Amino acid sequence: MEAEALRGLVRQMKEIGGEPTEIEAKSGASGYPKSAVDTMVAFANTSGGVILIGIDEESGFSIVGVPDPAQYRDAAVGQAQDAIDPPIQIDVEFVELDGKQIVVIDVPETSPEQKPVHLKSKGPTTGALIRSGDGDRRMTPAEIGLLYASRSQPIFDRTPVLQASVDNLAFGAVARTLERVRAGTPALRQMDDERMMRQLGITVETDDGVFPTLGGFLTYADFPQQYFPQLMVSFVAYGDGAETETRFVDNLTIRGSIPAMAAEAVAAVRKHLSVRTVVTGDGREERLEYSMTAVREAVVNALLHRDYSPITQGTQVHIELYPDRLVVRSPGGLYGPISPDELGNEGLLSSSRNSVLASLLSDTYLPGSDRLVAENRATGIQTMIREAKARGQNRPIFISTVTQFTVSMSHSELLSQDTRAWLNKIGGPWPTPTYDIALAMMRADYVTNEMLRQWGVDRIEAGAVLRDLVTRGAAVKEGGRKFARYVLSTELAKPTGERPADAPIVQSLSTTALPVSRAVLEGRRRVLELLHTQGPLGSSEISTATGLHRGTVIARLNELLDEGLLVAEGAPRSPKRRYSMPRVDEG
Repeated sequence: MEAEALRGLVRQMKEIGGEPTEIEAKSGASGYPKSAVDTMVAFANTSGGVILIGIDEESGFSIVGVPDPAQYRDAAVGQAQDAIDPPIQIDVEFVELDGKQIVVIDVPETSPEQKPVHLKSKGPTTGALIRSGDGDRRMTPAEIGLLYASRSQPIFDRTPVLQASVDNLAFGAVARTLERVRAGTPALRQMDDERMMRQLGITVETDDGVFPTLGGFLTYADFPQQYFPQLMVSFVAYGDGAETETRFVDNLTIRGSIPAMAAEAVAAVRKHLSVRTVVTGDGREERLEYSMTAVREAVVNALLHRDYSPITQGTQVHIELYPDRLVVRSPGGLYGPISPDELGNEGLLSSSRNSVLASLLSDTYLPGSDRLVAENRATGIQTMIREAKARGQNRPIFISTVTQFTVSMSHSELLSQDTRAWLNKIGGPWPTPTYDIALAMMRADYVTNEMLRQWGVDRIEAGAVLRDLVTRGAAVKEGGRKFARYVLSTELAKPTGERPADAPIVQSLSTTALPVSRAVLEGRRRVLELLHTQGPLGSSEISTATGLHRGTVIARLNELLDEGLLVAEGAPRSPKRRYSMPRVDEG
């Protein structure tokens, strides 16, 4: 980590009064902090992160340094190898700030087949930790169970549904699938239906007879919720909330087979979308707020790739349509050795959690249609990104935790007139269009090298631009080396007000007060809307629910607290601190 990047990170922690999720600051003034091993375990089980020893949180993240960095490095490597099971590989480097040595420990995320990482002295039950907000917490039994289930290829979609029978399947839909498979597989053309259904995984033979598999039952049964009542889709469309007490304008529970639920969910979203007039090279064109191709991919991906283990069979897929974004949440995080920031990269090899279900849905038609439910070509995420880019919209945001995967799509333009005006105010015109794209993405949430590449930027150019934005004081680098992400500096993310005298000035940046950006206003609105309907919540819960970066959430929370629009319970830097709307005394 370069000194300027570290300095910007320290500045950010001072501004927000806490640490971003991927960063842990420790003083180390009294010797190497033994608690660093807990954070290593938590980072390894989550998305990786960086431990900074020599930064004192208690004194407002002051730079205190360490007396013997080599000794601290050896202690950290010893913990990573001897106190953690399985051992993890860390990178340790020394960075000098203000004449003092800071030890920077880069902890990568552990591969899925080795999770959960745990403290050797406590075992996996009590020694498996996960990162939550700016602190570490013990993993729940459900989270541990999900990680163990993901170590190998899950087979839950192959398990027999013993309560049901083959007669529960809709044979019209099954027959269309069998006909399609036979057309492309000569070896199966002479096989009878019953045997072919077993070959495809629609049914399975047990000692007690032939039963539908879970994958076959969910794909072809008219009403799978008879035995799995929560394997459904909930759809909620929210109004703007500005002049009404109504929490939502539509609230549906969608049941049926996966093909039926996919079709109904996409139709429910379509019902509430507005049509916009856009100007293209061919003239004026009427467009829906969102690409229905992208919406369909998000819905099908959620139903296809969600976790179907017994642990999550009581959890449904959630689709939430807000005035400014569409959010699709499904149980279970990403399966396989990929990160959310890699999603959409060309040539990325991904694994399907539900291999039988993926195969069946790629040969099954949507009800009353000649369109297949899924392609099973690992192109769903790429399609969502491609559609957003083609429309000039913000890139979809993908968030993966142990228990949930979230897709958040915005219909806002990436380089709208408002965003271009903001770019000029903060120092434009910038040297190249890549600067504009990177800053616009950070204004919406964050940016990575991979995200810029998906927008057609060369990897080397992307890295050079991001490093330059950090040097200029416009961006802050977070995370480890492999999956580093960049967010706006707290100075640029501020709403109004004077800059502190010691704040960095972005090259060519006006020193006048910045106007309240649309991203700030949207962030405040999202936080207030969520707490109005679901509070009290912690900052990490707010970050997950809104799709906003946690540092951004904390900045918005602090603003709202200062203005008296929110109240908080708990110590300012405690991970247990919760926020809610103030009560209004009646009468």
